[in-house]
Amino acid sequence: MLEGIHLEVADFFGWVKKTVLLPVQQTILVYPNTVDIVYRPMESRYDQGTMAAPFTLVKDTTMTSGLRDYQPGDRVSWIHWKSYARTQTLRTKEFEDRQSQELFLLDDRRNSEKFELQVELVASILQSIVRANSSVAYLSVGRNRNHFPLVQTEEHLQRVMYHLAKVQDDLDKPVDQAIGRELQQMNTSSLLYVTSQLSMDMVQSIRKNAKNLSNCMCLVVATKGENLLAEEEKVHQYARSKGFVVKRVSPENFATVFTEVSRQ
Repeated sequence: MLEGIHLEVADFFGWVKKTVLLPVQQTILVYPNTVDIVYRPMESRYDQGTMAAPFTLVKDTTMTSGLRDYQPGDRVSWIHWKSYARTQTLRTKEFEDRQSQELFLLDDRRNSEKFELQVELVASILQSIVRANSSVAYLSVGRNRNHFPLVQTEEHLQRVMYHLAKVQDDLDKPVDQAIGRELQQMNTSSLLYVTSQLSMDMVQSIRKNAKNLSNCMCLVVATKGENLLAEEEKVHQYARSKGFVVKRVSPENFATVFTEVSRQ
């Protein structure tokens, strides 16, 4: 906050001095620091054979790819009735698995000494996505929820940057409690979650509530040289065992966060 301008005038010899404060109150808004990130869309790991699919795929029921024998639990609407009329055998339509690259970015504003680093990472990620001509939905969760359903253009980006310039680490409840309903309403295949601390409850909440996910990447912000506690390592290993990609990131590797993850 700029309160005013202090002006001092003196004669050549310094015998007489006059000072005056000219009140000019002005607020200067400083945007978060950003780094250039090479953005790469999140890819499905299980398609590459590296792990079992942890999430339910979205079935595109407009694209029939074939027929198979009926199995208990198949929806009635998936039964191929024309085939049944001819053969008197129940057959079920198979559909193509649809894995869109629609991305949802979520960050929590829990109180943390690393919050400013977290804001810088989120700002850098959003900037990289927009400048790669991609799009993302963004939800910032604190005492208030700030939702940006589409961040795709520079104008959208500037609105988000304005939010990030003012945002505070004011989340006053466990993040899994604050975000459960939003996860249930989320209609996306890829979730990118940025936090300063990954909790077991949040991992379980994502698995329980985000029904349409095929990819989930958790970026846990750390300071340079920070050691991972045993309890934190346990949570990270649990998340990985359920198909999540978990990566601790510090400022020196913000720029390669997507490229390094893609090689894991």
